[in-house]
Amino acid sequence: MGNGGTTREKTVTPSKGVQMPIRSRTGIDWPAIPTAPDAIILALQYQLDQSQWWPPEEILAMQLRQAELLLAHAARTVPFFRRRLEVLKHVKRGELTPDVWAEIPILKRSEIQETGDHLKSARPPKDHGRLSDIKTSGSTGRPIKVTGTDLTRLFLAALNLRYHLWHGREFSNTAACIRNLNPEQAKAASYGKSAQWVPGYRSGPMYLFSINRPISEQMEWLVRQNPDYLLTFPSNLMALLRHSADTGIKPTKLTQVATMSEVLDPAVRVACANVWSASVADAYSSEETGIIALQCPDFDHYHVQAESLFVEVLDNGDGPCRPGQIGRIVVTDLHNFAFPLIRYEIGDYAEVGEACSCGRGLPVLKRIVGRTRNMLVLPNGDKLWPSFPESQMMPIAPIRQFQIVQRSLENVSAKLAVARALTEDEERGLREFLIGCLGHSFDLDVVYVDEIPRSAGGKYEDFMSLVDI
Repeated sequence: MGNGGTTREKTVTPSKGVQMPIRSRTGIDWPAIPTAPDAIILALQYQLDQSQWWPPEEILAMQLRQAELLLAHAARTVPFFRRRLEVLKHVKRGELTPDVWAEIPILKRSEIQETGDHLKSARPPKDHGRLSDIKTSGSTGRPIKVTGTDLTRLFLAALNLRYHLWHGREFSNTAACIRNLNPEQAKAASYGKSAQWVPGYRSGPMYLFSINRPISEQMEWLVRQNPDYLLTFPSNLMALLRHSADTGIKPTKLTQVATMSEVLDPAVRVACANVWSASVADAYSSEETGIIALQCPDFDHYHVQAESLFVEVLDNGDGPCRPGQIGRIVVTDLHNFAFPLIRYEIGDYAEVGEACSCGRGLPVLKRIVGRTRNMLVLPNGDKLWPSFPESQMMPIAPIRQFQIVQRSLENVSAKLAVARALTEDEERGLREFLIGCLGHSFDLDVVYVDEIPRSAGGKYEDFMSLVDI
């Protein structure tokens, strides 16, 4: 219950088994007594379990209430925002509305890169805990560096716990994670060490493996671990599924795959169900803001994590998009008082969805479309997100990997890693297919390569434009 609103009496719990918090007292097994940090995560999760059912108007009211506190702190302790927030000097406490909020200038990625430490708070609240730097990988452009706190990490942990609860994961089961690894993770992986994978609870082991290893090695490792759950990037999942389809080799216990970091093509869900008989649950996040939206437990669309972030989807005129419209995602981290990110244009696009029939009042994103650099620019100035359905491409030619790069308004390059040399008919058919997907008769250069490497952040893009839009 919050502010007089009506709370739907429903609790989301895992589908089976007994979930036990991590205990901290000698000789006490049940009821478990969690450590102080875990107790905070559990207490926050209890609130999230209630607030997800609030009406949208009540959630918005609480977001604006929290945003007022963030704005006041930023104006006091960050010179950059002291100037920027002068547009709100006429606004009194309790008068912040969506229309007033829209008067705040949007924070561009380039401003963070150029302003740097000047966006840091001179006096972050001491009880928000230790500070730590967060540097983006630069997978889709020049990296940026922000600062987080113990409090922002707490929200990340609580939202991770919500993710597991929403999708009914049995905490005692084994998880495998194939992603880019930092040096510490790589060392742990080399020794076969495992870690807990559920914040605040006891869990089975989670093992790590580098996404930069060949797919055959990944599959060999995955079969050896034989986990119940797998966490990886969508493009890597599709490569594993193709390997399984080709060889018949696959993990036998896997029931669910959690994907992250890239746009999830619906074809990946279908392939995962057909090849591995496993479902896919997707999460939308960024390194600088944490979890932005989680897939609904009942549908394929996403719920914005509104208790942590205020997310706007804006059209070309900076107005809010309506359901069915695609726009730029602008994010405000409501609890980062060390490095305020206020109306930060993150570089992604999404389609707004209708209210969800699951009953949650959390805003809906029907789909995450992609980043600015993944938009094709036509010679007449129109922009679109091209699609290259692999189910239609593979019968034409034996393509192992592909990456389409727009170099100018008239020229596109296709990098291809092939299983064997293509015949003239295959290459001609492939050219016609790609031109059809692009929707314009571009000059198409075909370049054959042995492999298309992933970015430093482990991501893989099948299309990117180098045209300044």
